[in-house]
Amino acid sequence: MNFLASWMFVIVLSASVALAAEPAAVAPTRVEPELAPDKDLLARIEALPDNTWLKLPPVKTVGDLAWLKGDPDYLRDGPRVRDYCNKMVWAPERKRALYCGGGHNIHPYNDVWEFDLAANTWACLYGADPVPPRTKPGEEEKAVAWYKEHAVLKDGSVRTPRGAPLRPCHTWWSFAYDSDRRLMLFLESHKGFFGVDKASLAKALGLDPNDPLLRTYGSGPGEAWLFTFDPAKREWKEVLTKVPKAYESACLEYLPDRRTVWWLSGKTYRLDAAKGEWIACPASKAGPGAGGETAYDPETRKLVATVGLKTWIFACDEERWSLAQENAPDGGYVPASTFCYDTAAKLFVLYTNLGAKDKPSVGPRLRLYNLQENKWTDPAPQGEAPKMGNVAGYYDPARNVTVVYGSRETWVYRCKQAAK
Repeated sequence: MNFLASWMFVIVLSASVALAAEPAAVAPTRVEPELAPDKDLLARIEALPDNTWLKLPPVKTVGDLAWLKGDPDYLRDGPRVRDYCNKMVWAPERKRALYCGGGHNIHPYNDVWEFDLAANTWACLYGADPVPPRTKPGEEEKAVAWYKEHAVLKDGSVRTPRGAPLRPCHTWWSFAYDSDRRLMLFLESHKGFFGVDKASLAKALGLDPNDPLLRTYGSGPGEAWLFTFDPAKREWKEVLTKVPKAYESACLEYLPDRRTVWWLSGKTYRLDAAKGEWIACPASKAGPGAGGETAYDPETRKLVATVGLKTWIFACDEERWSLAQENAPDGGYVPASTFCYDTAAKLFVLYTNLGAKDKPSVGPRLRLYNLQENKWTDPAPQGEAPKMGNVAGYYDPARNVTVVYGSRETWVYRCKQAAK
């Protein structure tokens, strides 16, 4: 089943289901690798009072680790936070959060990890493929031979033989999880070609070096590719090509109550799954710029975007942006923060280290945004607070905490205890 066919399959299944404000209950599934829960840690999290931080013990690592060749940092810490990769995505049927993304020179990998808070464990689901080498003068034929072995052209996209992006770059905020198809979504603005010798790649695959398929290497306007990963099968799956983009630092969300993919890159789009087309929202021309972070409230059917000190709101019913705050008391921006929506507290949670000319950074801090009141607050959390700068995070609805991961440390924040 190809990418569009599988999308259409979801549409057919859900055609007779009325779309509610809250997504339907997730059917149970066997999750592998099976991990034993840390009962003592879960008890501490369960007992965590409102508005309180908790630092977790050191994490454990399992899974496909042979490719690391004994690297002590990864074996001790898990994936480590990659540059401009500040978002983790919640997989409800697995009750774990997925993470991936590459850097320019550090972490140039297509590996995929997931974090199980209950076991305080990182599992590597997909060990990285070999990284494309830098072509040295006089070694062009050697480079061509490398790409012949490590790259394939399939269904209009270039991937590794195992189906992964060849050399991915940052996720920015273009990272989501499709809870209906149970696939991780990574919208890669470089098509997996960052740092790739495209002349040697073209020769290896029999392509014209000027083929449009190889274009838009940089972060400017053009085409991006949407890569998908199946955590249950531990496989990179289909690739959706011809995704419009205005710039690299964009935002992607999956809206479970609407069963659709939402995409912000210059314009705002939604994916018409039946046609495989990106539909530009007609009333969304005036919206956030690049570099921001978004989170979705399914009850109000609105997304909040924090872009520097500007706070924006996108109403899905009207498909329209509004500027809620021009100069907010605080805000977020990739790579200085992470942002999520707490469904129990009904508040947006921001962990930020953002600095600005008129508001220099006072260090890492936590802020809450109330959509109904259009108000940012400093909750002055209890307990020792993290001081990590470069982080990735998500909201864990199963344990009702925001999780903030900073390579060497992991913290959870309880905003409000859920109603019994």
